[in-house]
Parts: sequence; structure tokens; C-alpha cells
Amino acid sequence: MAAAQSATRTRIIIAVAGVLVAILAAVGVRLLFQAFAGDSKQEAIAKTVEQVKEENTLPMQVDAITSWDDVTAESEAIHYHYTVTGTEAETAGITQDAIEQTVLPTLCSTEETRDILDRDIGMNYSYEIESTGDTYDLAFTKADC
Repeated sequence: MAAAQSATRTRIIIAVAGVLVAILAAVGVRLLFQAFAGDSKQEAIAKTVEQVKEENTLPMQVDAITSWDDVTAESEAIHYHYTVTGTEAETAGITQDAIEQTVLPTLCSTEETRDILDRDIGMNYSYEIESTGDTYDLAFTKADC
């Protein structure tokens, strides 16, 4: 069981890292936000989401069982949507806590995502686990770091 949880945690880390790299490389988040410095928070979020969608073809396969399906603008946050496929055995270790423990340190330690959070823009994540029908919704703000 520990090996399965470790493998699942590794998949989550790979998925999160892959998406962050894709976003940061394609958009240049810091430069984008500097360009929108005069915009309202909602305008900056909407423009960022639009740019991410222009620069990435979604859905995008992130790893063997994870696809990045969409990114949407919310009033106070950028929302990333994922689907995790695979058997129940492959997804058994994916829990709200496991995702949070993987995503949060990455968000807080990456300069570009910290810039987003420091502007009081939240980063929300939804993971739909197809094998169980479970959905995990996570919301992160600057206070979480």
C-alpha cells in the first residue's frame, strides 16, 4: 500500500510540475501581470486565462493518467480543471490531502505563482477522479503560504 501511495504522490507531483512549467513557459506569468498592472483583478484574471488558452491546447495530457482539461476565470481566482483516469488501484492514493500537500509547496515556492498569490489572486484546482466519481476542489490564497 505504501508503494502505491508513493507512486500516486509521484504522479501528482509530475502532473503539477508539468502544468506549472507549461503555464509559466507559455505565458510568462510575471510579465503578463506586469503588463496588466493597471487592470482590475478581474480583468487581469480574465486576460491571463485567455492567454493561457491561446498558448495551450486543452485538454492536455499531463501524465499517463492526468489530463489538464480547462482553465477558467473566477471573480477572485484562476481555476485549473483536471481529470484523473486509471483504475481504482492506480488512483487509490489520490485524496484531497495528498493533492494539497503536493500542490501547495509548489505554489508557495515558485516565484511566478507567488506573484499571482501576492496580488490576492487565488489559485483553485479541481481534480475529477473518473474511477471513483470523486471530485476534489482546492482553493489556495496568499494566506496559505
